Amino acid sequence: MTAPLPAAGGRAGYAKFAIRTMIFIGLVSLAILVWRLHNVLLLAFAAVLIAVVLHAAADGLCRLLPLSKGWAMALAGMLILGVLAGAGMLLGQEVGSQLSDLGRTLPVAWQRFVDWAGEDKVQSVLDTISPDGSSVASVMQSAFGMLTTSLTGLVLAVLGGIYFAASPSEYYRGTLALLPRAARRRTGKAARETARTLRNWLLGQLVSMAATFTAVLIGLKVIGVPSALALAIVAGMLEFIPLVGPFLGAVPALLIALTVGVEPFMWTAGSFFVWQQIEGNAMAPLVMRYAVSIPPALTLFALFLFGSMFGIFGVILGGPLTVASWVLVKCLWVEPRCERDMAEG
Repeated sequence: MTAPLPAAGGRAGYAKFAIRTMIFIGLVSLAILVWRLHNVLLLAFAAVLIAVVLHAAADGLCRLLPLSKGWAMALAGMLILGVLAGAGMLLGQEVGSQLSDLGRTLPVAWQRFVDWAGEDKVQSVLDTISPDGSSVASVMQSAFGMLTTSLTGLVLAVLGGIYFAASPSEYYRGTLALLPRAARRRTGKAARETARTLRNWLLGQLVSMAATFTAVLIGLKVIGVPSALALAIVAGMLEFIPLVGPFLGAVPALLIALTVGVEPFMWTAGSFFVWQQIEGNAMAPLVMRYAVSIPPALTLFALFLFGSMFGIFGVILGGPLTVASWVLVKCLWVEPRCERDMAEG
C-alpha cells in the first residue's frame, strides 16, 4: 500500500524551507568568496572612488566651460595630475628637508616619551604587540613589502579608475545584466544613489582635509614647532580616516613638540583639541549635510570591522566603505521592507 502524498500546505512548507536553505548557502558562499578575494575587491572599490572623483571634477568643468563629457574628463585628469605635480615641485624640497628633520627628531621624541613613561612599561607594551620578538630587520622588510604592495595597488587602482570613468555606463549595464530582471531596477537605483553619496562624501572629506592642513600649519607655525609643513601634511592626509584619523594625525606633532619643551607640547595639544572641536561640531555637520549622516558609533565599529577584515587598507578605505554599505543597506533592505509594511498596513 503506497504512502499518502503530503498535503498542499506541507509541500509549500518544504518549498519555502528549500528556498531559505539555498539562500543561506548562497550567502555563506558569497561571504567566503568575498573573504578570499578581498584584496581584488578593495582595489576595485578604490578604482571606483577614483572614477567618482574624476566624474565630479569633470561635472564641475562642464558647468564652467562648454566642453563635452569626454574632453572634460581628460582635462580633469590632467588638471589633477598637474596640481599634484606642481605641488610636488614647489613643496618637494621644503617637505623633503622637513621630513628629514622629522626623521631625526622623532627618535629623540620617542626616547623622551620612554623616559617619561618608564622603559619597563613601554617594553612590556611592545612585547605584548610583538610577542615573538621580531627583529628590526624583519619589521623593516615587512614595511618595505607593504610599501611595494601599496604602490602597486595604487597604480592598478588609478588605471582601473580611469577605465571606469571613461565608460561607466558600459560597466553599469554589464553588471545589471548579471542580475535577475526583477532586481535590476532597484539595484540600479541603489548603485546611482551610492555613487552620488560617495561623490558628496569625498568632496566633503577633501574640504575637511584642506581645512585641517591649513589650521594645523598655522597653529604649529605660531607655536614654533619644527617641521610644521610635514606635520600639517600628515594631519591633513589622516583626516581622510573618520573619527580615528584626527587623533592619529596629532601624535607626530605632539611628539615633536615634546622635544621643544613642555609649554609647546601643551600649546600643541590645546590647538589640536580646539580645532577638533571646531571641525567636529561646526564644520563636519555642515559639510556632511550634503552627503550622508551616519551615527558616530556605527562609523567607529565599522572601521574596526573593516580593519580586522582587510588590515590597514580596510582602515584607510573604511570611511567610503561604511558610506557605501550604509546606502546599499538602506536602498536594498530598509526601503523595500518599509514599502511592504505600508502596503500591508
